[in-house]
Amino acid sequence: MMRGIGLPLLGLVAFAAAFGLLAGMRAVPPSETEIILEAAARYVAETGGAATECAGRPAPVPGVRLVVTCGEAWAMAVDDWGRPVDLPDMGPGT
Repeated sequence: MMRGIGLPLLGLVAFAAAFGLLAGMRAVPPSETEIILEAAARYVAETGGAATECAGRPAPVPGVRLVVTCGEAWAMAVDDWGRPVDLPDMGPGT
């Protein structure tokens, strides 16, 4: 009798554990290093510059985690998940 319930229960517990592990891994945002490396790769692909020209800094704007600047004129703002964010034009002097 115990075998009739034990095996399906064990299968259900294994499925729930695998699902929980997968869901937990997806809920972890990328590190700042990963975000900067991804932006640097994009910079290299777009301009042909060197990835060593890139640096990231925290952003004081709500909804923006980092601003990655590369070279003298290339910059990209990213959110908590590393997705590019368009910043509104704040006007001259801001």
